[in-house]
Amino acid sequence: MVDKNQIFSKPLPEILDEIQSAAADARKAAEEARTAGEKAAEEVMKRLRRVFMKMAKDITEALDEPK
Repeated sequence: MVDKNQIFSKPLPEILDEIQSAAADARKAAEEARTAGEKAAEEVMKRLRRVFMKMAKDITEALDEPK
């Protein structure tokens, strides 16, 4: 008889090591995703600030123009 899944033929400590390794990989991937998200959000905020400052400048200039 052949096991359908190799996990049944592995000793428990080896299975636990694999689970710990997978968990560490998942934590690392989550940290990398969080960092990438923060960088993307910073870039969006920079662009929004530029747009807002341009709008404020345009409005100020329009209000300063003689009518």
